[in-house]
Amino acid sequence: MTGAGGAYGPDMQKAIVSVAERINKGGGIHGRPIQLFHEDSQTNPEAAVRAARKLIDVNKVVALMSTFASAVTLAVKPLAVESKVFYISVSGADAVTEGNHGGYIARTQPNTKLQGQVYGKWVVSRKEWKRVALMTLQTPFAVPFGDNFTATVKSAGLTVTDSLIYEDKKASYRSEITRVLATNPELIMLLGYTPDSVVMAKELYRAAYKGAVLGPAFAINAKFVEGAGAEVAEGVWAIDPAPSFDSPAYKQFAAAVPQADKNPYAPQSWDHMTLVGLALAARRGEASGTVIKDNLRTISNPPGTVVTSYEDGARLLAEGKKINYEGASGSCDFDAIGDILSRPFGVYQVRKGKIEQAAIINP
Repeated sequence: MTGAGGAYGPDMQKAIVSVAERINKGGGIHGRPIQLFHEDSQTNPEAAVRAARKLIDVNKVVALMSTFASAVTLAVKPLAVESKVFYISVSGADAVTEGNHGGYIARTQPNTKLQGQVYGKWVVSRKEWKRVALMTLQTPFAVPFGDNFTATVKSAGLTVTDSLIYEDKKASYRSEITRVLATNPELIMLLGYTPDSVVMAKELYRAAYKGAVLGPAFAINAKFVEGAGAEVAEGVWAIDPAPSFDSPAYKQFAAAVPQADKNPYAPQSWDHMTLVGLALAARRGEASGTVIKDNLRTISNPPGTVVTSYEDGARLLAEGKKINYEGASGSCDFDAIGDILSRPFGVYQVRKGKIEQAAIINP
């Protein structure tokens, strides 16, 4: 709700609440209402662990949903696995789903391999950039993403002029900018959060950098434009996994949370609550994290009748039928370790103080 992910948390919460209210208005799950408990991770691992411990030990939750930063998700992950609480996030670091987690971990955000390759292939497709520099914040997501990104552009014949890992929360990045600009890049892949990206953009502007800048949309957002200023932000590119705008589930989401149309994670949160609800509806009796993880793919992966809401899915499950939930964020099909199998991506650019969609990529 606050911290580097604070621009996204409130709408993610509203999405979860909206789905839960719909389920409860329809009589709950097998006659039992969903009870929600909310805690603020502050986009901070230590705060998140304290919050998760309270949710697990005091509130006795069966599921944790929608943490944003990979560092936060990785800090909470051991608690969820140990307590057999199902945990689904929007975090992209490969380590989120690695290791023996017993199926209690899943995420609707693509892993760094898929994201790095999509970003890299888009850069290659543009043709005008032959010299690319990478500036990466030291996070569990950013470093492996950078490895996949640079491997993709190098394999296409582009030159990676520099690959620099920088520290968070510095007042100035002048020395880092000076080093990178000395390599004459035509594009800088800037992989951080909004606060440090604002500082970087201002430093690049003062240094009269004329090349392009590309970043993730979770950093290059309205808060970025506001902090950097429209003149500094003009022309900056962003890419991020995009929701399935034309899907019935997205239209239901947009009607319930209309102000969240620029939030790429709120549709995923909508799907988190729907997936958890359907997984619990797939079995009568016990309501637990184990039931959720055992039924996640039963209600989300093909084969089965495509459903786009909890209501339709629960009705078919009650009739003993197999379902395949297609969500607001896209197809919610999971592999064996809990990674999402596919996701469309959106390409955006800052133009005259506004972030405008330029393209949709379907990998």
